[in-house]
Amino acid sequence: MAGKKLRQPPLQAGEQRTMEITGLGHAGEGVGRIEGFAVFVPGAIPGDFIIVEMEEVKQRHGRGRIVEIVRPAGQRIAPDCEIAGDCGGCQLQHMDYGAQLEWKRQLVVDALTRIGKFPEPIVRPVIGMSDPQGYRNKVQYPVAEVNGKIVLGFYRGGTRSVVPTAYCGNSHHLCNKALAVMPALLEKHGITAYDEASGQGLLRRVVFRASAARSQLMVVFVINGEAIPKADELIMDMRVALPELASVAQNVNQKRTGVIMGESTKVLWGQPYIIEEFNELRFAISPRSFFQVNTQQAAVLCRQAAEYAGAAGSSKAIDCYCGTGSIALHLAKQGARVVGVEVVPEAISDAKLNAELNEIKTADFRVGKVEKLLPGILKEGPVEAAVVDPPRRGCEPEVLSALAEARIPRLVYVSCNPSSLARDLAVLAKRGYQLREIQPIDMFPHTSHVECVTLMSKVEK
Repeated sequence: MAGKKLRQPPLQAGEQRTMEITGLGHAGEGVGRIEGFAVFVPGAIPGDFIIVEMEEVKQRHGRGRIVEIVRPAGQRIAPDCEIAGDCGGCQLQHMDYGAQLEWKRQLVVDALTRIGKFPEPIVRPVIGMSDPQGYRNKVQYPVAEVNGKIVLGFYRGGTRSVVPTAYCGNSHHLCNKALAVMPALLEKHGITAYDEASGQGLLRRVVFRASAARSQLMVVFVINGEAIPKADELIMDMRVALPELASVAQNVNQKRTGVIMGESTKVLWGQPYIIEEFNELRFAISPRSFFQVNTQQAAVLCRQAAEYAGAAGSSKAIDCYCGTGSIALHLAKQGARVVGVEVVPEAISDAKLNAELNEIKTADFRVGKVEKLLPGILKEGPVEAAVVDPPRRGCEPEVLSALAEARIPRLVYVSCNPSSLARDLAVLAKRGYQLREIQPIDMFPHTSHVECVTLMSKVEK
C-alpha cells in the first residue's frame, strides 16, 4: 500500500512573503504560518507582522530572516546592545522582560503537557530579576584576529565567526573591565590568536570569572600550546590594569575540537580560586569549577531546592550530580546528613573544600557516575529526600529506577531543559510519584533558557 503523499511546501528558498508571528519556538525564534506551513524566524516575537525572506525550506517547516518589520508587536523593545543583531548570545533582548518571563513559564507548561502528558501541571510564575543586567559572573570569549588586530568577542549566531565585543550588558562589571583592557595587553605581548580553520595560533579563549561578594577577578587563558611566552610580563601589566585581579591560570587545549577547555590547568599567579558568597555560605571557584553564572539567582535556586527537599534534623538526603556542592551544603546547613555524587573529580575536590570553608561536617562527597554509586548509597539506610541536577540530557534511566525503587518520600529535580525534565518526570510518575509543583527561575535573562526546580512526592497506596 502506498504511503500518504506529502504536500509540497507552499514557498521556496529566496522567496519573500508577509506573515504574522503567533508564537515562539523553544530556542526563542518567532514562529508563524504561511498557508499552514510553519516558518521559524530568529529575532521575531509574537505580534510582529513582518516581511520574511526564506533561507531554508524543508518538507514540514522553513526558516527565514526578517526583511522588514511592517508592524511591531506591543512587547517589542529596542535592544540595549550594539551587537544585538549579530551576537548569538541573547535570543530575546528585543522582548519586554515581563513578556520574556511569561513566555518561559509557558515553555515549561507546554513541555509538561506535550511531552510529559501532565494535564494540568502546577507551574508557578517565573522568578525573575529586579535588574536583569550585569548578572553573568563567568564569560568565555573566543579570541580571533580581525583586520590584523587581536579581538575578543562572541560567535555570530549559528557560525564560528567572532563578533568583536567591547562590552556586554549581561556581564559582571569586572568582566567588562577586563574585556576592555585585554586585547591591547595581548597585542603588546605578541600573543597570537588561534585560528580554527588552520589549527594554528596560541590563544583560543580568555575566560573571566568574578566574585560579586568579594569583587575578585579570575582570568583563565585557554591555549593551543604548552605555555604562554613571557607570561610573567603579561601578568605584571594585568595586575596594574586590573587591581581586582586575584588569580591567573592557563588551560591547555591542543585538540581540534569545539570543547572549550582541556584537561591540564595550572595557576600562573595568585590564588587557586576566588570566593563567592550567598545565603550565608562561601564557595571556592577554581578555573574549571562548575558554578551557576548568575550568583543572585543561584541563591534563589538553592533556597528553593532546600525548601522543597525539606531536609532537616537527623534526616538523610542525597544530592545527585552535585557539582561543587552548592545545593548539598544548603541541605546540610538545615541539619541534614547529605551524600553528594559527581563524576568530575575536580568538582568533588571543590565541594569538599567548600564544606571546610563553611565548617560543615555532615556532607559526604563522592566521585563517580551517579548511576553506578546510587544503588550502593541507597542500601546504606533510608533517605528522606533526593535532589537531582543532571546535565541538559536529563537523568540516566538507571538513576530514575533506583530512586523510584527506594521509595524516597521527596524528590527535587533541578533542570535547565524543560523537554528532558518533562520526559523524566513522566517516568517517575509511572513509578508512583506525584508531580506537586514546579518553580521556574530566570537564570539567564534575555536568552531562551529557563531553570526549573520541581517537587515530586511518593504516593503511598
